[in-house]
Amino acid sequence: MRRFNPSSFVPVLLALIAAIALLSLVLGALPAHAATNDADGARVIVKFKALGPLMRAARERGDRGPQHATTMGGRLALSLRDGRMIDARSQVIWGDKSITSAALAARLAQDADVEYAVPDERRHALALPNDPLLPASASAALAAGQWYLQPADSTLVAAINAVGAWNITTGSSSVVVADVDTGVLPAHPDLANKLLAGYDFVSSTTTAGDGGGRDTDPTDPGDYTTANQCGDGGAATSSSWHGTQTSSIIGAQTNNGVGIASVGYDVKVLPVRVLGKCGGTDSDIIAGMLWAGGVSSVPYANPNPAKVINLSLGGSGSCTTAYQDAINQLVAAGVTVVAAAGNDEGLAVGVPANCSNVIAVAGLRHIGTKVGFSSIGPEVAIAAPGGNCVNSTGSCLYPILTATDSGTTTANTTAAGYTYSNGTNYSVGTSFATPMVAGAAALMLSVNPSLKPATIKSLLQSSARSFPTQPSGSSTPVCKAPTSTAQDECYCTTSTCGAGMLDVGAAVAAAAAGATPTASISASATTVAAGTTVTLDGSASVAAGTRTVTGYAWSITSGASFASFSGATNTATASLKTTGIGSVTVQLTVTDSAGTQASKTQVITVTAPAAPTVGIVASASAVAAGTAVSFDGSSSKAATGFSIASYQWTVTPTSGSPSNLATFTTATNTSAATVSTLGSGSGTFTVTLTVTDSLGQTGSATSTVTVTPLAPTASISPSATTVAAGNNVTLDSTGSSAPAGRTLTGYQWSLTSGSSIAAFSGSTTGSTATVTTSAAGTFTVQLQLTDSAGAQATKTQTITVTTAGSSATGSTSSSSSGGGGGAMSVMWLLGLVLSACLLRPAAKRQQPLQPMPGKSTGERR
Repeated sequence: MRRFNPSSFVPVLLALIAAIALLSLVLGALPAHAATNDADGARVIVKFKALGPLMRAARERGDRGPQHATTMGGRLALSLRDGRMIDARSQVIWGDKSITSAALAARLAQDADVEYAVPDERRHALALPNDPLLPASASAALAAGQWYLQPADSTLVAAINAVGAWNITTGSSSVVVADVDTGVLPAHPDLANKLLAGYDFVSSTTTAGDGGGRDTDPTDPGDYTTANQCGDGGAATSSSWHGTQTSSIIGAQTNNGVGIASVGYDVKVLPVRVLGKCGGTDSDIIAGMLWAGGVSSVPYANPNPAKVINLSLGGSGSCTTAYQDAINQLVAAGVTVVAAAGNDEGLAVGVPANCSNVIAVAGLRHIGTKVGFSSIGPEVAIAAPGGNCVNSTGSCLYPILTATDSGTTTANTTAAGYTYSNGTNYSVGTSFATPMVAGAAALMLSVNPSLKPATIKSLLQSSARSFPTQPSGSSTPVCKAPTSTAQDECYCTTSTCGAGMLDVGAAVAAAAAGATPTASISASATTVAAGTTVTLDGSASVAAGTRTVTGYAWSITSGASFASFSGATNTATASLKTTGIGSVTVQLTVTDSAGTQASKTQVITVTAPAAPTVGIVASASAVAAGTAVSFDGSSSKAATGFSIASYQWTVTPTSGSPSNLATFTTATNTSAATVSTLGSGSGTFTVTLTVTDSLGQTGSATSTVTVTPLAPTASISPSATTVAAGNNVTLDSTGSSAPAGRTLTGYQWSLTSGSSIAAFSGSTTGSTATVTTSAAGTFTVQLQLTDSAGAQATKTQTITVTTAGSSATGSTSSSSSGGGGGAMSVMWLLGLVLSACLLRPAAKRQQPLQPMPGKSTGERR
């Protein structure tokens, strides 16, 4: 055998190194291959700086999100066009075929307004790996069923013990898991009652396959392709119904007598479609992730934001800035992101599973070793069953059972079309290990809603079961750090497959052990007027897992001077009586059956109630001077829950009125009061009542009274009240008088009736007046007096006028206003009659008398 001479190999080695270096230079000089295979040209995800001029201007315009392709194109001297907005500061920018996505991203990233720019690459649903250990077979019936949900044993070493978790909780319907995938078949009987309203983020109509771009319908139309449709030379493919499969592992309706059980049991699933024919773009995936977690409101705010996001998708390469930015936002918002490690047969973990803050999931065989197709690496957090067949021929023995459809292109929506994967049409891959972990996280949140993403990851890892160790003499190797060489089945280590094998029962128990009850307060109102009773209800408080709430304790932590409890404070409900104005903080502390406590506070703002209403009833609104006026304020009322504490009366004369026009003659601090008016004064005065309620609030009202001066007394003394026509009547008012301290200053005589038979002769403004009569009838005279205070009084006198020669009866009729009046003297009348009788001659006694004009007695002719 010829001996090897090392020195002879040196020239050859040097030549080889030189050749490699030359090849590197040549390759480096070649133009970079486009990062995407899209025929439409370069496509880049760009996030703009929040404080940059572009975003400031956009905010000033009220733009919903960035559309800056024209501006950026002008700066780079490139023809660029706007793509979809991803969130408030991110968008897709398209270039033409003259530049690659990578080159465009590099140039955009240099702009001062750009936070980052990365190629918008295409990702794919993790398809069934082409592994020689996983051949399809239709000859044998599936015997293991949903083996992965059972407690682990010596055969099912990797089983996740979901059954054990269900003994603690079957999940809360308020916990939402978003499945960011190919969409779903919403009418599948195992999903129909478990889905929330999702969204379709596939923007390319070619990729979407449903006749349109983004819309509100996340239904999976099928992702089948024709040969080379994706531009990769690949063969035609049937529709995978991938999103329906992964959604069913998370939350298929369980205990319904149909199909399969799910890990999440009662949790809800939010379908978010981001993949279609030939996969999906990073921009669509990221937009869907952000919307699903409630971080982005593009295209609108998600009404059912998820607490867990399942990503059974990915591709090769390292985590991009765009993915990491989105994941950071989600985790900061309390959203747990679970992603598949990938199906690259022992190679490095793909994107987005290799991003920070993600729970990356590797796949296991039923015996606990790494299944051949699973990617591995230090980024993996935990491992779960990915499905495996064991046998190289016949029916697959340990696949993952999922909801699916028998249609190879479009869905077969008949009852027979909605089917389940099985030993022949089997489901294996890290795509199906990942939703098991997402379902576990949802159950953990069901017993402990306060868990943060980092805590969920920690509890999953600390509760995981250890990987089986390599038996002595085993031909199956121990997994090694990923290189460029494939690794099939191998014994996992914590540096390659994560912390251990998923144990859902242990993870949920760990979450429940650290859980506190959730205290809840519902108030009948949070802003009330003082005096209102607020009903507080804590019956919605819940305990974690199988525990129960056993105790309630209500207290006031601040503002005790403004409120107090009326009734028990150790029941689920309490009544808070507000008594003052300010802010009151009430606290409910609940205790569960394990003795764990939790508290909740509620602030009640107590505002001022309505001021007291004041009512005044006055005995009169106008009186003559010297008259007393009474006032009653007992109709005043305080707001409900309060009373009138005090009354205060005051009186104020108006301008020009005597200051002592009115004074109180009774107490002024009771509900009623009396005011006496000055006998010689006149004018107006105002009475004010101010009431104070038991809270110290005041209210007031006023009542104004007019005081008229005392009237003079008018008097009329006529010379006769019955006269014959043609005679005069003398009217005398000297008997009139003014009130004390005043004098009569004016007289005014007038006829109020009978002006056709009588008229004044002489002055009508003196204290006396004379009326001349001309025919029979009656007339009425009126006297109006005015005194020195301006007060007036009137009096009337009616005079009867008989025909000439008739006998006067002496009857009178008079009326007065403001004073008394005179009456005809009986003695005077008697004397008049007697005189007439004595003067008449005896022979002529039967002849009638004829009155003379201006005379009051008859004379002989």
